[in-house]
Parts: sequence; structure tokens; C-alpha cells
Amino acid sequence: MNSRYFSHFFVRCDVSRFPRRGGAGLKGGVNDPVRQLYSERRYPALSHPVTDISRLAVSARVAGMQRLAMPVACRVLEFGCASGHNLLPLAARYPKSEFTGIDYSDTAIRAARQAAYAAGLENIRFEVADLEHWRPSHPCDYLIAHGVLSWVPDAVKARLMDLCAQVLSDSGVACISYNTLPGWSLRRDVVPLVRALAGNPAAAGLGGSVEAVAAALAEMAGSGTPHALNLRAICGDIARKGAAVLPFDDFAPVCDPLYFAQFADWAGQRGLRYLGEARLQDNLPEGLDPASWEKLAPLAADPVLFQQTIDLLSGRTHRNSLLCRQEAPLEEGTTTAVVLHFAAGRGEVALPEAPGETAVVKVFRRVMAEAGSDCLPVSELMERTAEKLGAGWEPTRHSQELAGWIFQAARFGGVELRSEALVIPRGGPEKPRISALNRHFSENGYPIVDPRHITCHFPAGHEQLLAAMDGTRPAAELAGWAARDFPELDFPRWLAHLAERGILVWGNEAAESFISD
Repeated sequence: MNSRYFSHFFVRCDVSRFPRRGGAGLKGGVNDPVRQLYSERRYPALSHPVTDISRLAVSARVAGMQRLAMPVACRVLEFGCASGHNLLPLAARYPKSEFTGIDYSDTAIRAARQAAYAAGLENIRFEVADLEHWRPSHPCDYLIAHGVLSWVPDAVKARLMDLCAQVLSDSGVACISYNTLPGWSLRRDVVPLVRALAGNPAAAGLGGSVEAVAAALAEMAGSGTPHALNLRAICGDIARKGAAVLPFDDFAPVCDPLYFAQFADWAGQRGLRYLGEARLQDNLPEGLDPASWEKLAPLAADPVLFQQTIDLLSGRTHRNSLLCRQEAPLEEGTTTAVVLHFAAGRGEVALPEAPGETAVVKVFRRVMAEAGSDCLPVSELMERTAEKLGAGWEPTRHSQELAGWIFQAARFGGVELRSEALVIPRGGPEKPRISALNRHFSENGYPIVDPRHITCHFPAGHEQLLAAMDGTRPAAELAGWAARDFPELDFPRWLAHLAERGILVWGNEAAESFISD
């Protein structure tokens, strides 16, 4: 890693305090305020879509990883797994893969084990352990550390990075999230002020809680200046996160934003290299126009400076970065043809038709729209496009053209790419059923998770209806229950929504995955 510019990023901080390889003793792994927080409060039950290994595989492959283990048969490790809400749905989706979750909260691990047992998952195990004392028994292909690095003391940061280097397989990928500088700078100053206002009787008119104070500040900030808009966005985001999340995030006992250069240096010390961001579109953060990218292109020769400049210009506050071993074989100059290895579907962003868009791209767009919520192999989507074009289809030229369009659209979020197909059955069964895992979540008041690894929240009480969807009750019976206890609920529409999201399942308990090999 080129570190010529490294020191320039730390004018305002003491670089010596950040972890080097083989950091100091951890004294139990986590300092008392952090341990006390996790002992007294339960981390919110959430899945993190950015850690979906189907998407991680795509991002790593696009970055040049050649011998990557596919999600259908791999080993996955998560540090800081909490009650397993992020890892369990992945284990349910990939029954031939092995999953391990590590957390130092015995209460959280107990809940995770209970969920695995209730769902009948035999390919996942959970361990209570401090990172200081935990020793890997085997390498992993995917390592997830979401919400850990910025939220633990420096010695634990060092241990986390050490373990990444120790446990990754030769072609393994680590996904590590952290808050970033300089984008986090204003938020870092806002948090103590919000906390002080929430605790001061003189500021009682602002609401008395950090969420209420943040909402009040967002309203007062106005929108007359760039600073006001930024402050309003930050305070609004704090207010939206709410009391369940804030103690573990912005208001955590430890919340250290990092410069990308720091993160890259820590990785380099341990024989790891930066691959890219977990979400393809995060490699092109919002706010930069095409002309800016052209001017920045020469900086690609110095990746650290390039990435740090992007963070400065975009103002982004968070990264989910991918790491691999420095010696891992990478394909230089990956072409757009890489998309032929994936499945594709509609993305999060609706891309408008571009001026001069060709007929073949327009037909391909229609083919994707007809696929609805499914992600289908790119080769299959191209075959359907060819059928519609008939004699007008030119295999070599048009497949290259579509590969280029898919690649660029995916980088902007307009196309979802996955390592394998995801097929959502149409309609709904006569006797609605959700997975055993989601029934367990519902029975215990937790949100459920859809096949795209997105957490689904519902109004209080609706979890009772979800828990009752075990395949034994006709939809009419459930509709009657809903009409009696939840008259505000449009049950047919809600049931259709569950089906569209892939939350309703067909067949037997052992065949609940919507993965298409």
C-alpha cells in the first residue's frame, strides 16, 4: 500500500493511538462501558442487507477475485453476531454452507441458539467468546464484522484486524463496516451537544430525550445554507434511528470514525488488501458528477489517496469495505462480461431511459420488468431478449452491449446482481405459511427477514398473525381474525405484499429456500 500521503490525513488526531499489528492486551476484550451496555440492553434484532453473502460474492468477483467460494457451499463467520438475526436467515437460505456466530453476550447467544433450534437449522453454531480469547478452528470464506470496528476500544480493533488475517481462507473475503472521516466530523460534534441538551432541565422544551432534541434541532436548522442542510440531515437521521438503535450507534460508549487511509494501513500491516465496497453502488458514492470522475481517474495509481479524496468530496459517513489476502489471485482488468456469471433483477434505483438508448437495451428492460421480483441468470434474461428480437438479435454484439449496460446499471443501483437466481413464487398458498425461522421471530416479537435479507417491521400485534401462518389455517380464517382484532389492516393487500416480498413459502419445511441452483 502506498502510504506517502498517510500522515496528511491525521493532522487533527494522534496516529500513535491507533492499533498496530499484535495490539496491547485486551483486559477482557471490551472496556467496562461497552460491556455494561451489552449486559443491560439487547442489541436490536436486525438483518444487514449489505452483508448478504450473495451480494458480497458479486462485489468480490467484480473486484477481480477468481477462486471465490460461492454462497451455496462456503464457510461464514460473523463477529458480533448478537442474537443471530443477521446470520440465521443466511443459514436458512444456504443449508449446504456452514455458519458460525461469535459474541461475548451470553444472553444474546442463548437467544440465537434457541432460534436455530426452533428453525431446525443444523448448519449454524454460536459461541460466547471475547475476541481476545477466541481462536479460529478453521478458515472461513466470508467474514462479517458489521457494527464492530468503530464501536470497540483500540485494542479490540487491533485484535479484530489480526483475526481477519488469521481466519480468512486463501480466497476469503471480509466485510467490515466503520464510520468514516471527514464525513462523520460534524456528527461527532453534534452527538455530545444533543446529549447535553437532553439532560439539561433548561432545554426541557426541546423534548427531554436525545431523539426529541435531535428532531427539534433538525426543525430549527432550516435550509438556508449548506451547513443548515447538513445539520438538518444529521439530526433527522439521529431522530429516525430511535431509542433502540442510538445507544449502540451514534451514542455508543465508543464511536470512533476512521479515515479510509487508517483502515487501509491497518489492513496492509496484516497482509490484507482492500477490494472495494460491499455494495457495488457504494464504489460510486452520490454527489460526484461524471466530470469529477474523469478528473479523479489518474489518482487510481494511488488507491488510498483516490479513496480518501472520494470520501472528502462525497461527504459519506460510513463504509462497508471488503478485504482479502494480499496474495489472493486477482484478475487484472475485469471486463463487463463478468456479469454473465450472475443473476440480475430490478435494482433499488429506477433508472430513467437514457438518450440514445438502443432497441436491444429497451427490450432487455422489458424482460427484466416481466421477471417481477425475481433475479434470474443473466444468460437466461439474454435468451429471453433474443427471443423477442428474433432475427434482429446479433449474439456477439448484443450480448456485449447488454453486459456493458448491466454492469453500469448495477454500479448505480439500477440492477440487482446476485451470485445465484432468486425466484419468488407468484400468488399465494391457500393456507399461508412463513418459514419456521420467521415464525420463531414473530412469536418472540422480533421483525422477520425476507429472502433479500431485508428486515421487515410490522405494527404491534401483527406478529401474532404472522406467527399463526404455519400452513394449517386457510387464508379466510386468518382474514377473519384480522378483521376482528386489526380492523385497520387490509388483510388481502397485506397478504399479497408478503407474497411479493417472498415471505410466504411453499412446499415442506425442508424446502423453504427460494434459491435456484
